[in-house]
Amino acid sequence: MRKRLIPSLLVAGVVFGAVTGAWASMQARIKGTVTDLEGNGLKGAVITITCDELQDFEKTVKCDDDGTFSVLLMDATRHFSFRAEAPGYVTHKEAVKVAPGSTNNDIDIPLSTPDQAREANAKVLALEPGYKEMEEGRTLFKDGKLEEARAKYQAASEIIPNVVQTWIGLSEIADQLGDTETAYTSAKKCLELDAEALSCLAVAINSANVLGHKEDHQQLFLRYQELVPDDPAILFNQAADHLNRMDDEQARPILEKCLEADPEFSRCLFEFGMLLLRSGDLEGAKAKLQEYLKVDPEGPDATTAVETIKYL
Repeated sequence: MRKRLIPSLLVAGVVFGAVTGAWASMQARIKGTVTDLEGNGLKGAVITITCDELQDFEKTVKCDDDGTFSVLLMDATRHFSFRAEAPGYVTHKEAVKVAPGSTNNDIDIPLSTPDQAREANAKVLALEPGYKEMEEGRTLFKDGKLEEARAKYQAASEIIPNVVQTWIGLSEIADQLGDTETAYTSAKKCLELDAEALSCLAVAINSANVLGHKEDHQQLFLRYQELVPDDPAILFNQAADHLNRMDDEQARPILEKCLEADPEFSRCLFEFGMLLLRSGDLEGAKAKLQEYLKVDPEGPDATTAVETIKYL
């Protein structure tokens, strides 16, 4: 019986060795570093490895303090995705395929900061039709060449009509040029694409008011108020409603909140100073009116503030 067992054991050993060798030949080792764009290793970097061919497969690898890592892929016949993350950097994902049985695979994964990523994207977009014209328009706008800028933004809007930035530019330029009708229509188009575009909302509110579109003005104003409840201008308008009704008690906390949001908001400074005067706080009134004159010495209420201070 023993003689019969010996060949069986040898055969089993041969088969086991062949399976082990075949499995090893499917593996691959990868070494690499997660870096910044200057090539410095990133502390705290983590790599998550997934495989579309293996639905439940996910492997997390924590890099060393210098950003280096090493990982063994048990089945390198498949395609893997490496997602690299590090605090303060934009997550990067890329496909990885190496030869089964290989051990000399070195990869570097550079990560960008949010600002670097935006700058890189802007450079790429600046070369695309429509985006190129929009970038040229933005430069002209900054230089104060409004008509030339408007022409560029108009060209951009015809090429990429669904990009909200083109309508932001057109509405702001028209507003500065005093072209209220165009400012209004451009701002409304902008809001169709992005209902929360605050610059377009502000232009639409002002334009609707000038054009006498009262109902639309009210609806736009309410939308802006919902989006930016702590905007000093919004708070001032709320306080003004109470002041017009001679209700200082309701106006006071709103004016205080306005000045918390922006201590140099001149209209709130003046009205709060006058409110303090009516309440009998002469020193407080004087201080607020003096602050108002520092912030807005040529303001519409400057003469009143100067004359009032003389008697305090």
